[in-house]
Parts: sequence; C-alpha cells; structure tokens
Amino acid sequence: MLKKAVLVMALVLLAGCSEEDRTEPAPVVPASAEPIGDPSVEAEDPSGNLASLGDAGDWDAFIEECKNPEQEALVQLVTTGDMTGDGTADALVARTCDASTSYFPSTIEVFDGASPASGPVRVGTPILTDVGPTDQPWVVGMAVKNKAVTVTAYGTDSTDSNACPKLRLTYRYQLQGDAFEQVDRAATKSASCLPVS
Repeated sequence: MLKKAVLVMALVLLAGCSEEDRTEPAPVVPASAEPIGDPSVEAEDPSGNLASLGDAGDWDAFIEECKNPEQEALVQLVTTGDMTGDGTADALVARTCDASTSYFPSTIEVFDGASPASGPVRVGTPILTDVGPTDQPWVVGMAVKNKAVTVTAYGTDSTDSNACPKLRLTYRYQLQGDAFEQVDRAATKSASCLPVS
C-alpha cells in the first residue's frame, strides 16, 4: 500500500510540472579540467596590489605624458621584478613618444609592486633619462635580477643620425636611495641601421 501511495504521489508531482518547469542539471566539470584563460598572463594580485599585474595593466593611463602635447606616450615593453628589495615584484614600463620621423628615445618608469593597481606609485625618476640626449636609446629588452635591471637598446653616437641607429647598447641600473643609478654601460657598433619600430 505504501509503495502505491509513493508511486501515485510521484505521478501527481510529475503531472503538475510543465516542460518549462523541468530544468537540466548543470554540467559537472571534472577537477582535472584546464583553467579558462591564458595561464601565461599574470593576474592582478587578490589584495588589489600591483604585484604580478605585468603587461595586463592599463599602463597608458599611468605613464608620463610627452612634453610636447602633440605627441602621444606609447608603451613599448613591460616586465616585472623586484627592484626595491621588498620581496614584491615591481613593474617596469618602457615608453616612448610617437614621432613622425625617425624615433623618440625611450625611458623606463618603475612602479612599486606593493602599490594599488588602481593607482600605481612611481619609484624614483625614469631610467635612461641620463643617457637620452647622447645615446638616444630605443628599448628592445629588459630583465630584472638581484634588484638590478639590464636594459638592451639600440641607439646612436655622434656620427649616426637618429633615422639610422647603429649602436647596440646594454645598461644596468640599480635603485640607490630614491634614485636609479647606472652601474654599467656597454656599446657595440653595427655596420647597418638597426630597426626601431
């Protein structure tokens, strides 16, 4: 009798449901499934800090504007590494200004990785400002190790025009107090113009 009652009750419940009321169960994703998104792109730190934001950040909103209001500031490269020695990765942003002829020399701005991602705090003055007028560096690479950044760039000497840079430059900078100091510079000459684009 009890079995009949349960069966009748189940039929009554099913009969009262329309097709729209019946929902499909959500698919179960196996635990071994790959995460969605590109794992090579570092995400913002959960605390809201700049740490690990890397090239996913909207750096155009934070880099210095060009002195000439007719020029637009452009981000060239972004890398992360601990420049301040606090154990948190800082962001290094190489930037230039657009130019109608030849190119405009690069500078590198360093932002404290412990600062908020919504308002990054700049550390020191931009790197490469000390060599900008003479070497005209165009950044092609940056790497941080042992609280120092090694910068590779193309540039010019007194015999080159900045329409045809022929110097291969390597610099090393470290934070000393509240300023970045150049600790090394090397240059080799190319027989032909090096690409800046």
